[in-house]
Amino acid sequence: MLKLVHIIERFGTAGPERSILAAAKYAARAGLHHEHTVCPLTCAISPLALALARQSGVKVLRTPAAAARAEVLTGADIVIAHFWNNPALYGWLRSALPPMRLMVWLKIFGSHRPQVIPSPLYAFADLLVATSPGTLTLPGFAVQAPSTPVVFGLADFDRLANFAPQPHTGFVVGYVGGLGPGKVHPEFVAMSAAVCKPSARFVVCGSGAWQPLQQQAQALGATERFDYRGYVESIGRTLAEFDLFGYPLSPETYATSEKALQEAMWVGLPPVVFSHGGVRYLVEDGVTGRVVESAGAYTSAIEQLCQAPAERAHLGANAREYARATFDPLRGVRQLTELYKQLMESPKRERQWPADGHTPAEWFAASLGDQGGAFARSLRGPDGAAEAEIAAASDLLFSGEGGIAHYHNTYPDDPHLRFWASLVRQQRRQHAIG
Repeated sequence: MLKLVHIIERFGTAGPERSILAAAKYAARAGLHHEHTVCPLTCAISPLALALARQSGVKVLRTPAAAARAEVLTGADIVIAHFWNNPALYGWLRSALPPMRLMVWLKIFGSHRPQVIPSPLYAFADLLVATSPGTLTLPGFAVQAPSTPVVFGLADFDRLANFAPQPHTGFVVGYVGGLGPGKVHPEFVAMSAAVCKPSARFVVCGSGAWQPLQQQAQALGATERFDYRGYVESIGRTLAEFDLFGYPLSPETYATSEKALQEAMWVGLPPVVFSHGGVRYLVEDGVTGRVVESAGAYTSAIEQLCQAPAERAHLGANAREYARATFDPLRGVRQLTELYKQLMESPKRERQWPADGHTPAEWFAASLGDQGGAFARSLRGPDGAAEAEIAAASDLLFSGEGGIAHYHNTYPDDPHLRFWASLVRQQRRQHAIG
């Protein structure tokens, strides 16, 4: 029995967690003897995720206590750290770790701060695995790219068993995914509302605050065209109502192998996406969907496909064929199993994260790598130019995962984090007044 232990910030129902569950489920289906244990680093554990874990045969350590986790890590054959920038994961990297074989599975594209890949990670891990081929093209990845495998996050397509499109009124463009900062395109509502076809309506499913989207729709007089449903677990029934999958992500997205997009393509829904993050490596324009570069082009693509059922059917059939060849979870399990064999050829080893500061603010600045210059300068003393740059932080850098607010909420007593958060809030208040 190969003992695999997963290190992850939380244990909910998002993409990284579902990938763990799918890996365990399909490995068992393939007759592989893998034991999966998840060690969340925080108390953020979803009851639904626990129920799904039990169904998949995955164990979950329900305490973030370091002593309990250390015992599990010591008994692991391989430890898999699911990486994105967050205070808890960096705290774990800096902690005293037992000897282990460590695979770091990147769950970020890596191009936009704060979700960037720190250079010390390359030597710290025994094996670094990307979830998008686009990550290997980043400038900082040039040396590591030839030796870095790419394994898409696994989806459980049993959720789509017996899928069949359902009759419905109008033309439905669906979105399934997070609604938080840095996820959905900031012009999502405006460019959707601009679609001229009166019968077109937009179903929005996903966790996060939908009220700002509703307010935008109200301001445009398009409230009745949007249907906000929140988080949905019955993804098959939801996708069955859609005619088109509109998946416009933020220009700063750190998305890679997107489960929602995999699922839509799996059932033959043609997607319309922007060429941001890893999404552009999943959809081929004019073949498996439409890839656009601007808000106007997104609106036009939706309008065109509304009126072209034959083209929708052609793109959808291609998307389905591509998805079943590319995203088959058994294929992903085989890829992972080969990597596990490679890791097991070497003994466990000790490792230590290089010194990256003594305060939470210093840790945050270090986590941004060569994109953390303004924060590093601010740490050295008053610097008007640095403070102006910080004040103009994007939504992702300020309020996204691993951003200023996330670190400040985790370490509320750190004076620099408090100062940086206040700079951004003050700037935004001034803009709102102006």
